[in-house]
Amino acid sequence: MKSTLPLFFGALAAGAIAFGLGVALSSRGVEPGFVGIAVGVGIGAVVMLLLNNLSGNRKAEQADPETRRKALAFEPAPDKAVLYLVRTGFVGKAAGMDVAIDGKTVVQLKSPRFARVELAPGAHKITASFSGGLASQTNPSQFDVVAVAGETIVLKLALGFGAVKAPISIERVEADAVRPQLPGMTMVKLEAAT
Repeated sequence: MKSTLPLFFGALAAGAIAFGLGVALSSRGVEPGFVGIAVGVGIGAVVMLLLNNLSGNRKAEQADPETRRKALAFEPAPDKAVLYLVRTGFVGKAAGMDVAIDGKTVVQLKSPRFARVELAPGAHKITASFSGGLASQTNPSQFDVVAVAGETIVLKLALGFGAVKAPISIERVEADAVRPQLPGMTMVKLEAAT
């Protein structure tokens, strides 16, 4: 979403609500005064903030049924490690979190969604961040893993509350901790191969 669109739609919402309240109050013989304008501006500001926070979202495709079946069965990859990226949590669930491996974005996850990535053995840097308006309100987070062929690595990603900037957490968990949750979650297709 272009950076001016949240401002445009916020102003549009503010004007429409202020006008609507003014007409409704006037039809009842009440002087609209400052109330209609204040309510309109308040709701317009909320609309602008929400749209700005979601401006970094990209369209994410669901994984095909065979890829999903393989992921839910936790089938290992020959000569590679398997990385599960699992986004959970209510805070910021509609905002897409960009996940990069070794500097290359591989997927954007909303909550609750997951992705499965096959990794070459060796050291890898996993980075989680937001783009768009939410980027200035959060700090990117990084997690280092050393992948071993035949290994399953599960990382849970979440956005928390912060006083100034919201923290992104990346936590390594056991596969059994997420295995019951995954069938009820959407699996996202990878944007790029690793």
